[in-house]
Amino acid sequence: MILGRRGERGMAMIAVLTVILVLVVLGGLVLQLTGKEIALTAFRLGGAQSMYQAEAGAVAGRAALLALMNADPIGVTGVDPTLNGVALANWFAAGDAAAQNAFRLFDYLVTDGQRYTLNATPATGAVTFYVDWGLGTPHRKLVAAGPAPQNALGPGNYAATVVIVRRRAPHASCVPGPDCYVHRLGADEYEYFYTYTITSDGQVPPRARRRITFSRDFSVRVRRQTFAQFALFTHVHMTPAGSPIWFTSRTSFDGPVHTNGEYRFAFFPKFSDRLTSVSGTAWFNNNGSPVRLAGNENVVAAVRRDAPVVFDSTPTNYADDNDNPPANFTRGVASIPMPTNPFSQQGVSIGRDPADTSPVANLQIRQAVPELANNTSAVPTGIYIPVADVDADSRSDPGEPLAGGIFVQGDLNSLTLSLGGASNNLAVYTLVQGGQTVTITVDRVGQTTTVTNTAWASPQTRTFAGVPKGWQGPGNANAGIVFVQGNILSLAGTLEEQEQTTVAASGRIDITSHLRYEDPPDPADPNDNPLNVLGLYSAGNDIRITTAAPNDLVIHAVLMAGNVGDAVNSSVNVQNYNSGAPRGTVTLLGGIIEEYYGAFGTFDPATGNPVTGYGRAFTYDRRMARGFAPPYFPTTNLFEIVEGDGLAGDRAVWREATP
Repeated sequence: MILGRRGERGMAMIAVLTVILVLVVLGGLVLQLTGKEIALTAFRLGGAQSMYQAEAGAVAGRAALLALMNADPIGVTGVDPTLNGVALANWFAAGDAAAQNAFRLFDYLVTDGQRYTLNATPATGAVTFYVDWGLGTPHRKLVAAGPAPQNALGPGNYAATVVIVRRRAPHASCVPGPDCYVHRLGADEYEYFYTYTITSDGQVPPRARRRITFSRDFSVRVRRQTFAQFALFTHVHMTPAGSPIWFTSRTSFDGPVHTNGEYRFAFFPKFSDRLTSVSGTAWFNNNGSPVRLAGNENVVAAVRRDAPVVFDSTPTNYADDNDNPPANFTRGVASIPMPTNPFSQQGVSIGRDPADTSPVANLQIRQAVPELANNTSAVPTGIYIPVADVDADSRSDPGEPLAGGIFVQGDLNSLTLSLGGASNNLAVYTLVQGGQTVTITVDRVGQTTTVTNTAWASPQTRTFAGVPKGWQGPGNANAGIVFVQGNILSLAGTLEEQEQTTVAASGRIDITSHLRYEDPPDPADPNDNPLNVLGLYSAGNDIRITTAAPNDLVIHAVLMAGNVGDAVNSSVNVQNYNSGAPRGTVTLLGGIIEEYYGAFGTFDPATGNPVTGYGRAFTYDRRMARGFAPPYFPTTNLFEIVEGDGLAGDRAVWREATP
């Protein structure tokens, strides 16, 4: 019995030890598996984190590239003022791809006040930049010298390179063709074609590493800055009679504003965009005791009395504007000279290259119009459509190609814009001068123009090849130009949705009724970019809203009046603005560029209520900040870079690669 009990106890002990051993083994296996799972999880986490690092680096590289190309945000990269048209023409090399320098432009791009020195040659096929997000500049995050720095981010870092390769694209300006790296689009306007590849390596210690690439074709355009970029521009910030102009709390501009003179601020006028003046000082109302200060605001006893400010959430409550943030006001900037003559626009109307700014000779006009004799005599008063006289019969024959735009010698009684065709898909321009009436119907899709001219012998209606785009060389296929050597005594109508037209005159332009786009843009929608755009340019006089215009006038256009080459103090103004009953509001979608600040109406200073003339409800056409402009509209002496295609809003091709 004793032995039996001992055996039972031994067996129990063995069983217990066996169970313990099994539990230990199982525990070890569980711990081993848990350790492996923890290690695997850590490995996967490191891989995911390094992937995020790599993707962040690629996104950073793309953002830096967009800033350098002035694509997003717009306005952070400019072009150095030393760049000139001769240099651009040399890099274009008459369209010869082998001689073109596609990267020399980069040395003239200015971001955060800094430039690169790449010294590219026609043999340079690609350039490489490296992302350095640690640079102290807000937008310039690319360096030209390698290797790529490590940019710390979260638990790891990334190193990213941006390689830009020149790319051929077909265009009519490529000679001998069919494609080249740089295209000429117009006078001092070129498009450069590239492909970018961004390679980003993300790392998370100790060993996790992943690589991402972004790539896409893109293009950028370089051109002279257009005066259409401004919501308001004045050469002299005074009335034509020399009276001062005060911006008050009821003044607001949603777009860039510039003067070559000096501003006056009373209380708190509002500006949404850049505000610049050549003068290093400004006048401030100072409770009725004006003071001139070399500053951006008037502060007395720690209280701000007058200052240009940005908009707030209560734009019609003028009493709470004193604490609005300051406007983006810069004093002492370089002057932007106005044009001295309209020779470019006049020449384009008879088919001359817009880069030619020499005086237009009578012989040149006569050679563009088959019905006129080829001599140097004065051009007779009339409405002319330049046509290539293919058969040399001194007659504009049906089927012959147009050779310019629309040219008028002498005062024009009226110009009316309208729609035509069965579905209103054609643009119609009706011009009247004395007993002559010319109706021009433009078919952009069919690339034909039908003209009915009462001054022609039968047939008075003829259809020509092409459209009245002015210069018939490479450029805007939707362009149109009307030039009047004299005054336009009546202008009104609706611009067809495919038309991009500039109406220019050496004299005054009178607006007598509404001027509308068939398809007006929505200024609040940055993606709404309808084609139709209208520019009005009075080179030597005023743009005037006449007494014939209706109350609550609507104008869709960019208006420019004056040049510095004559004795006329030109402006955009309202005829008899200071007499009669109030006429409502001029609702303008566009911008105003003028030599002097023109008057629209008068108001009761105590109540702000209108007394005579029109009130102003001006909205900046923000397409002008996105690269749009009326064709052949006057330009400044500076260049700008704008996005062509494939940058902002266009997704890059994403790939994972082996680091």
